[in-house]
Amino acid sequence: MNYIGSKVAFSRGGRVLFMDMIKKITWVLSVIVLANSVFADDSEIARHCENCKPKEPVECDPCYEKSRDKLYDQGYGICEDILPEAYNAPGRIDICKDIDLYVTGNFIYWKPLLDQVEIGITRFEDTSGENIFFEDIKFITDYKPGFKVGFGYNFSHHDNWHIYSQYTRLHETKSINFVPTRPSGITSGVFYPTNIGFPVTGSIPGSDINTTFKIELDKIDFELGRVYYIGANLITTLFAGATCHFLDQSYDQFVINIPSSVDFKTFFKNDSWAIGPRLGLETKWIFYRGFRLFANGAFSLMFSENDMSGLFVVFTSPVVTRNYKKVKKEIIRDVEELAIGFGWGSYFVNDKLHIDLSVAYEAQRYSHTNYMNYYSHLVNTGISSTFLEKPGDAFLHGLTVSARLDF
Repeated sequence: MNYIGSKVAFSRGGRVLFMDMIKKITWVLSVIVLANSVFADDSEIARHCENCKPKEPVECDPCYEKSRDKLYDQGYGICEDILPEAYNAPGRIDICKDIDLYVTGNFIYWKPLLDQVEIGITRFEDTSGENIFFEDIKFITDYKPGFKVGFGYNFSHHDNWHIYSQYTRLHETKSINFVPTRPSGITSGVFYPTNIGFPVTGSIPGSDINTTFKIELDKIDFELGRVYYIGANLITTLFAGATCHFLDQSYDQFVINIPSSVDFKTFFKNDSWAIGPRLGLETKWIFYRGFRLFANGAFSLMFSENDMSGLFVVFTSPVVTRNYKKVKKEIIRDVEELAIGFGWGSYFVNDKLHIDLSVAYEAQRYSHTNYMNYYSHLVNTGISSTFLEKPGDAFLHGLTVSARLDF
């Protein structure tokens, strides 16, 4: 029994001793690991932390921050609850850094339509006088290229108003050669040139009528306006300003072999300038990701001066020349402009640039521009006559392709 008890006691004491040793070994290993971590070699730390070095700070782009944080792209469609409904918030193109300059360039392909520039009328009558034939000889113009260039500036700190100036140039020269033809059975005829004032009889056919018409339009517009929202996708611009233009026209007709193998020439010109106020409205509807439909209109009421002069030359021996005294006519001229079209625009480089492209049909009317028939009316009816025809108008219409850069 004593032997057994002593053996049990020894077994219990051995276990306790073994557990104490395990605890001591665990503490020693922990201390070693901690010391190794604290006193590790610098190269070892560098090896493990090589990818943890802080990167060089990137230079901050304020335009990037501004473009990222803004609620909407100004000048494009917005959500209905973005802006107060009672305030016409600015809808102009908003360029970062507030430079806010823009330039425009337009290619125009327009056709002038003009009143009272017919070449003349031919009248044929048979010997019995029962059959009379008339032919109205029209002067047909063509589409011609021209251009517009403009420059504008936005006042970002003055309620977002803008100023804009534009120059328009369209010059055209057109020549037509006409040979009168008589109906079968008619031996003679009469040709009434539009701008001479008396009939010319002679051999028809066998005669050539060469006519050249020239029109030159140079126009400058200046406007002060403001672009603003009137709907979530509807933006409009009201503007007021001034406009002036120079509109010069000339009509040159050379008739060969009428009458009696005699040639003659007639030349008239109408030089006009005008200046006055100009009011307008531009509206665009943005229907998808910067694509839009637009309609623009403007009206001008201008003081205008027209200077008419001309001459008539008969190539006989000796040559007979008639000079028509210069006539000056002052009037009030109205000008109407309309454009409808399709366009696209977008911001670039964190809103530092904006590009806009568009194509439109454009039409313009200039009243009281053609006084070249004035002399022929006087010859036909007399100076005191009340039957003088009113001056003609000039119409321009055609294609306009535009580009705009805001920076």
